[in-house]
Formats: sequence, structure tokens, C-alpha cells
Amino acid sequence: MPNLQQLLQPRSRDQVMAALIAFLQAKGYPPTDWVEGSVQRTLVELQAAGLADLEALRLEIAKGGFLDTATGDYLDLLGQSAYALTRKQATFARQTFRLTAQAGFGPYSIQPGHLWVGNAAGLRFNNLSGGTLPLGGTLDLEFRAESPGAAYNLPLGSGTIMFTPLPGVSITNTVVLEAAIDKESDAAYRERCRLRWPSLGTGATADAYRYWALSAEPTITKVRVLDNNPRGQGTVDVVVWGEGGLGPGAVAAADAYIQQRKPLTANVQVYAATQVNIAVTATIRLKAGFLTQVQAEVTTRLATFQQSLPIGAVVYRSALVEALFVTNVLDVALTAPATDQTLTPTQVANFNLTATYQEV
Repeated sequence: MPNLQQLLQPRSRDQVMAALIAFLQAKGYPPTDWVEGSVQRTLVELQAAGLADLEALRLEIAKGGFLDTATGDYLDLLGQSAYALTRKQATFARQTFRLTAQAGFGPYSIQPGHLWVGNAAGLRFNNLSGGTLPLGGTLDLEFRAESPGAAYNLPLGSGTIMFTPLPGVSITNTVVLEAAIDKESDAAYRERCRLRWPSLGTGATADAYRYWALSAEPTITKVRVLDNNPRGQGTVDVVVWGEGGLGPGAVAAADAYIQQRKPLTANVQVYAATQVNIAVTATIRLKAGFLTQVQAEVTTRLATFQQSLPIGAVVYRSALVEALFVTNVLDVALTAPATDQTLTPTQVANFNLTATYQEV
């Protein structure tokens, strides 16, 4: 019977083929003399392919029994059955957009679902609420993203495109009502599963507070627990954040959830981290012909790096250079920030990239 190490190291098709040939040779058959395409060799190759597929399936089944190795649907099943937790699914962003009519334009009667607005990249939002835009006046409406995912967490002021035009009317996004999240990654899901056990004990550990905050509101993706009596003896601060910001109800939901579970003698405050905008200025030299690809990958890598940083992180210049040094980039000259950035325990980083691309 194979041991765990063997279960986690499946044989490739070539390895299975070699084992079959060795077995046949031991029985007196001449498998190395069979020509390519012969019936005998084809049957052996067919067996090798089938057994290799079976070994790959065996690997996934073996990995699926352990939190450290399970992935995808196998991790979902393990999380639900062993930890009573389901993976967070992607959600829809909701923002307030303000319609402004120029002098002499309006009134316009707007029904829910009639307007499509968004940004220059083509990310669209549809209005959930309606109303009347008065002559030369303004109207605030609630809009929801066309699709789920954190890509729709538009920075305020960047949603200025009306895909459903109204003469003399401009638009901009002014308030985040609910930030969107992507489907929870395997790594984040594993972390919540591990935090499940501390939350079940008596009293409250730092991990218990983290678990409660992450479970209270899906848009909360980062938590820092200040458990060193930050406001005096018996006090605990729970600092929360979500990529794209937090809606007005997210902190209140986390606070209510935690207050119901905390020890009676603990004085707990829950509040949002303070976003610190860090200007990232760089000259990026790249191979000619790869500009569009590099720009897209730089944007993605920098966003991924930002998401990986905890509240109160130290942002190292070397890590920023590494994030910008994507495929087909030859050199990165980082001019800002000039030094490593050390955030306070209640601050979270937000990168504003200004990049000059030079094809060589």
C-alpha cells in the first residue's frame, strides 16, 4: 500500500509506461521490439494513459483530505464538512453616482434600471433607484455593478462615463455603499478555517477576534487586533479593512457581531483602518512590442501586492520593484517612494502608480 508521500507524488504517463514495459519484460515479452503504432504497443500506451489519469485523480483525492494541500472544490468540501465554513463568493459593488444637469437642461424622470454608467475602462453600473433630475440640478442615485468582483471598486470621482446619455448631464461616483470582493482565494479560505478553532474556546484570543471580524461581513478582508491594552487595562481594538474600502454598514456589522461574543469584562472597539495613499513613481524599461501586456501585468501585480499587505505593514522599496518587474521588463527605476514606508498599526496602504514606459 502506498504511503502518504507516494500518494502525493503521482507517476507521469512516461513513468507508468516504463513500469508496464518492465513488467512485461519480466514476464518474457519483448515490448521494446514493438514498433510505434503496432497493436501491442498502442494497447500498452492506452493503459499507461489511463493509469496516469487515475494517479492524477488519486493525488487530488489525497490532497483534498488536508487543509494545507486541498484546493478548489476539494477545499470547499473540506471546509464545509470539517470546519462548517463556506467560501466567500464574489459580490457586487454598489456606489452612489451624482447626476448633474447643466443650466437649461432637465428635468429628467429616471426609472430604476434605465441608466448605465461607469468608467473609461468599460466597467458598467446600472441604477437601482430612480427619481427626478431637476432643471439645472443634481440627483444622487444608487448604482450596482454589472458583474461581481473587486475590479468594480471604482475610486471615487473616476466613474464619469454615461453609456446611456442624457443631453446636458454629467455624472460622477461620490460614495461607496458596498465594496465588492472577489471569490475568496484558497489561502484566505484556509486561514479562516484555521481561525475556526480559537473562536470556539472560552474567553477570546487575538485569532478569535480576527475570525469574528472576517465572518461578520464579507467585504472585510483584513483584520488587525491590538490586544496590548491600547486604551488602558482590559481594552482591545479590532481594526478592519476591505479592498476597495468599506461600506457604511460594514464596520457596524463587525462591531455588533464581536460585541455579542467578546468576554464580558473586555472593552472592545471596532473601527476601520486609515487608508494611506502611497505615490509609486517608476520608469520601466521593457522589450519593444510588449507595452500593452506589460502595462496590464504591472497593474495586476501591484494590486495583488497591495492586497497581500496587512494593516500596519512595512512597504519595502525592494518589494515594490519586484512587483513592477513583470515578464518582458528589463529594468525598473523606482523614484518614489524614496524610502521604505512604515505604517502605523491602524493604517493600510493604497498605491497610486505613475509609470513611464520605455520600449527598447
